[in-house]
Amino acid sequence: MSNIETIQALIEGLTATEIKQIMSKVASKKPTRVDTSRKLRSIGITELYFKCAPIPKTNFEEYKLHAEGIRQQVLSGVDL
Repeated sequence: MSNIETIQALIEGLTATEIKQIMSKVASKKPTRVDTSRKLRSIGITELYFKCAPIPKTNFEEYKLHAEGIRQQVLSGVDL
């Protein structure tokens, strides 16, 4: 008999009260509280970036400097 067959045979031999006693001692891994702080921070950074995203108009160099300034602001966490 393999290990799985042995375990199945043991489980089949248990009564309902024995199963209840075993299950009361087995700890379940239920999340008590889901931490969404990292996700909220990521969403905040994304919203900040797209709220301030520049549109290239006539001077591309000015656009690049402005975009770099916004990128630095987002990375530093300002206005979050």
